[in-house]
Amino acid sequence: MGGVRDRAGRGRGGFTLLELVMAVMIMSIMMLLSFFCFDAVVKSWEAGIEMSESMGQADHVIEQLVSGLRSAYYPDTGQQLDDYGFQFTDGGEGPEARDGISWVKIGRALVGEECGFADSPHRINVSVDDAVRSDTRGLAISAWRVDLQLDEFDPVEDVKPVSLSPRVVGLNCRMLDKDQPMKDDEPNWQDEWKFSNSIPKAVEITLYMELPKDKDEPLEVKRIVEIPMFD
Repeated sequence: MGGVRDRAGRGRGGFTLLELVMAVMIMSIMMLLSFFCFDAVVKSWEAGIEMSESMGQADHVIEQLVSGLRSAYYPDTGQQLDDYGFQFTDGGEGPEARDGISWVKIGRALVGEECGFADSPHRINVSVDDAVRSDTRGLAISAWRVDLQLDEFDPVEDVKPVSLSPRVVGLNCRMLDKDQPMKDDEPNWQDEWKFSNSIPKAVEITLYMELPKDKDEPLEVKRIVEIPMFD
């Protein structure tokens, strides 16, 4: 390294001001690059965690919905009853879809082990609440017993929905057409269901899961569910 000499001509070790400035600048650049690299790694790690959590919740929700739909119930009375039919509310298409579905089932799927009416026919209502501060934000379900209800019972007023997953930001459903399930050798999916006194043969469920802010589109998870009770 450079140095200075005294009057006797002997070398005196040390750094010049220019060398110190250059060293400080190089150190600053290296620290700045290290910070950006560390920040990128942290953001990538956080995004991976968010993706993993969304995928985990999506799998859980889908499995619950599949179990619930396959547990669909319809009484063998020889007639078609609106009280036990599948109901559908169209809420748009794509990631912005807010569809709603409702059906009657038996079993603990979607209602849990401690539900007092799990082993009797009960109606399930599934919808998406996108209100940020709502207690039921995300995919919400409500359930109530079909029979033995008071005349003044109103499920909208008397049943409080429960959030199944706050990460669900969209729900899109399509049903296999009842009169023409196949068209041009392909499944004939419909975005409407007019047969409120019957059950579809199959339902296509698409969930849209919340992702980190730097992602343009929500995570899409799709499943086709065949309903045995249809037959």
